[in-house]
Amino acid sequence: MKKILLLALLALVTTTGFSQTVGIKGGATYYTFQGKASNDYEYRLGYTAGVMLQQHINELIGVQMEALYTSKGGKMEYTSGNEEVQSSQRMNYVDVPLLLHLSASGLFIDLGPQVSFIAKARRIREVTSGTTTTTSKTDITDQPYAIDFGYVAGVGYRASNGVGLELRYNGGLKKVDDEGPSENIDRRNSGFNLMLSYILGH
Repeated sequence: MKKILLLALLALVTTTGFSQTVGIKGGATYYTFQGKASNDYEYRLGYTAGVMLQQHINELIGVQMEALYTSKGGKMEYTSGNEEVQSSQRMNYVDVPLLLHLSASGLFIDLGPQVSFIAKARRIREVTSGTTTTTSKTDITDQPYAIDFGYVAGVGYRASNGVGLELRYNGGLKKVDDEGPSENIDRRNSGFNLMLSYILGH
């Protein structure tokens, strides 16, 4: 995961000029799966954090690149006999979006494509029978595709002190699974990021 994040950060630095504005951001995520095989999945809470580089072409239009470590996935709950089962897939990616950044009077809109690199994935299963809960964790990092493609659409507000708040939707464009029990099943990442950010230097 560290190698992936370092490569993403290097890509941000080497593909932008020296006059870039640098910022940090982080917050909560709310993800599930979309697609024909996603009806039983519910949203699960996660987190995201990373850096951004921004340059305005003029006062209204700019370009923004980011490297974010983001927790995605989904969960399902069901009853099996006398047992209550919760099964969740926690899939962590390094997201690298390239965004058109439109801003005016503090309000801003971000739109653009995103490439994501799988860093770690686990399946966590909690089985409750009466007052006893048994938890099992399985590493499934090799089952999702190593690279995912999607799109980003977000809106937010940035104050004059550099602090910003934004809500973003991330939609996946390809199936998640490369192998394992979910191979050939139509599931795509889908979710929301609620993030605080800060432009350094203010």
